[in-house]
Amino acid sequence: MSPSPRFSQRLAIVEQKVCRMEVAIDKVARKVDEMHAILLQARGVRWAVIAVCGLVGVLAGVAHWVIGRT
Repeated sequence: MSPSPRFSQRLAIVEQKVCRMEVAIDKVARKVDEMHAILLQARGVRWAVIAVCGLVGVLAGVAHWVIGRT
């Protein structure tokens, strides 16, 4: 008892769709891995940005105080 030709065609179509989905999922997984690596690198930069912002705030405060005294 062999499967009907219609069933075989439908099975082949499903196999092709699954194959395409696997390729798409692999691409998405690669992109997520790249974004994760970038975010891990950004941790150090985040602290540097916070430090620079703090320094700029202090300098602005000092400049405001100096200008106000003159």
